This record gives sequence, C-alpha cells and structure tokens, in this order.
Amino acid sequence: MAEFVLVHGGWHGGWCWKYVEPILRAAGHEVAAPTMTGMGDRSHLVDAVEGPDTHVTDVVNTIRWAEMSDVTLVGHSYGGNIVGGVATLIPEKIRNLVYLDGFVPTEPNQAPIGRTNPERLKEIMAAAEGHHHIPPSGFERWTSDPEARAWLREMTTPQPRACFGNGVSQIVDPASLDLSRDFILCGRHDPSPFQQFYARYKDDPLWTCHVMDCLHDAMVEQPEALAALLLEIAAR
Repeated sequence: MAEFVLVHGGWHGGWCWKYVEPILRAAGHEVAAPTMTGMGDRSHLVDAVEGPDTHVTDVVNTIRWAEMSDVTLVGHSYGGNIVGGVATLIPEKIRNLVYLDGFVPTEPNQAPIGRTNPERLKEIMAAAEGHHHIPPSGFERWTSDPEARAWLREMTTPQPRACFGNGVSQIVDPASLDLSRDFILCGRHDPSPFQQFYARYKDDPLWTCHVMDCLHDAMVEQPEALAALLLEIAAR
C-alpha cells in the first residue's frame, strides 16, 4: 500500500483532488488531501496566515497525525513550494517528491512572485488591486471545460497575500534529499512559470520528468491520467 499526500495550489483547497482521490483509494492506497490554512473550508482563517511556512506546518502535521511514513508527496502549482519545505523538515517520511506544474524552490525565501512569468504576474496584480488578499484569476489557464471552469470559479477563494511575497524559510535543494524526484509539466499551459523547471530538469539524471496534454489543473482536466501516473511513480 502506498501513501499519497496531495497538496493543492493557490486559491484551491483539498476539494480539487476529489476526482483523483477515489481512483487512488480504489487501487488500495491511503490518501490525504489537506486544505491549507486560509483557503477552501478554512478560508475564515485567511488573516492568520503569516506566509508559506504556515502551509508547510499544515502538511507536516497532516503526515504526522495520520502516522504516515512512506509518502508520495505531490505539490501542485504554489504547492510545489510547500512540498519542498515539508520534505526538508521530515525527509525520513517521504519516499517520492512530485511537482505537478509547480514551483521548485532550491533555497530559502524564494518567493513565488519573483518566479512567475510576466504575463501571469500582470494578471495576478490586476486581480489583486484594491484587495487585502488576492482573488483567483486566470481560470482559462486551468481548464478548457466550461462546466469545470464554472465549478472552479465557485470553489476557489482568495490566496493569502503573504504567500506570494514570501518564500519558505527552511528548504533545501530537493536534489540533496535521498528520495525520488518527479516533475510533471502540464503541456498545454503555455506560457507558464513552470516551463522553466521542466527545461531545467528534463535532462537531469536525478529527476524523472513527464508531460501531460492538459491545462494547469490536471487533477480536474485529466484525473484518470494523473492518477495513473501517480500510481506508476509510487510503484517505481
């Protein structure tokens, strides 16, 4: 039995994995998809978020209190920052580290806002104007399905502003950790800030890289294909 911890990206919550979770469980595996503080059903706590370190603690605590010890840890988008911090703090509990169209920090305090491509940054800043926290935007980048896009508009919540301007304070280059590393690029999400990481790691023998034919929210666009890939990674 494998243990999966699925970490959502900005504006999302644990709810975004609802189509992937049952596939993994049906294959006989344990799955946790925590919602990080200040988002989704915990959006009433948005002002309590001091930055991404709060979210690292959320996921570390999920793993510890679920008594997991052989985790395939998956971070989507902004969640890539978080899984890197989690693996730094509790490497003995992580078996596979998977970045799904996500940021890959290699040193402390690398803020997402400084690694976002200009097109997306302009979009985020326009949405943020006049708001204390940053409302969701760019839904057309996430899925091409109109019904799924409407669902995402209904479910997403503002992202705590500090999570874009600050990086994780305790983090190391994932290449220095004794675990497997995978990067999954959502190939139709173009341009995106995540192409730089795929380009960096696709020929690196310490990494295994994959490309999915989908927009940014692979767990919504292609849950079956994503689940199959995660099962393959966990079984490797």
